[in-house]
Amino acid sequence: MLTRSEIERLLPPSAYTDLIEQAFAAYARHETLPSRLAHLDSPPGEFHIKAAGLRDMVAVKIGACFYDRPATLGLPSIVGVIALFDGSTGQPVMFLESATVTRLRTAAATAVAVRHLALPHASTLAVLGTGAQAAAHIAAIRDVRPIERVIVWGRDRARTERFAIEHRAESARTAHDAASQADVVVTLTPATTPYLGVDDVRPGALVAAVGSDAPTKRELRDDLLAAAALVTDVTHQCAEVGELHHRPDTPVRAELGEIVTGLAKGRESAREIVVFDSTGTAIQDAAAAQALYAAAVERGEGRPLPLWE
Repeated sequence: MLTRSEIERLLPPSAYTDLIEQAFAAYARHETLPSRLAHLDSPPGEFHIKAAGLRDMVAVKIGACFYDRPATLGLPSIVGVIALFDGSTGQPVMFLESATVTRLRTAAATAVAVRHLALPHASTLAVLGTGAQAAAHIAAIRDVRPIERVIVWGRDRARTERFAIEHRAESARTAHDAASQADVVVTLTPATTPYLGVDDVRPGALVAAVGSDAPTKRELRDDLLAAAALVTDVTHQCAEVGELHHRPDTPVRAELGEIVTGLAKGRESAREIVVFDSTGTAIQDAAAAQALYAAAVERGEGRPLPLWE
């Protein structure tokens, strides 16, 4: 079993970008088991169940999203676990806290998209949302592009100001004010009503839509999806819970893994707006869990979990 502090100690955040890029490439080459998704509403929250296999191991994640937890319990809104199994025998090999893994692998996936789809000189980043994912995204994107300016926007003005000060960023009063100045826009909100349209982003921008990971969530307006080239993490999953779910006739240029491996072309011009529909896949969880397992075994970290005693 691995705890949150052990997860944070075993792999640095910067290690996740290459790790997740390799996982997307493996998926594109059909070297993984299919990524599967289940969703369960449990008012006032919801559960996400994701499963996939990579190399010789299978990972299953159960994530609970209850946005009233900070107010009612004083705890983060997202909590969960990952179980890692030997794919040839079914034997469980590791049990670990999932929110930390999810935060780091999600930011890494966005960084992979930025690496392959953002303009080479992209230097201004807009982050829409100030929750748990925001800081991780700023750090991951700074690793792959020369970001000189970060602009943040959130629904809570006071929280946005505090976040901006803490992360050496500028705060914006509206989503438009932040996005319209940026080369890379990352949307990280649990919105159910879309708030970002084509008039809010500049030509050539990459928009990473991360918040839509359930059928009711949506951040991008129809006009933005219609005007942009759409790249998905996993197309069938985006059609179930992502931005693609709300505009299913939107043409998909490629999955990110196909672009990583050169099987498909990404950006076609410097003025093209590209949207990356990021729903978060179990392939990412499997890759991260395997790397953590290998590091834990090598360093003698973690502790036995005596389930069968």
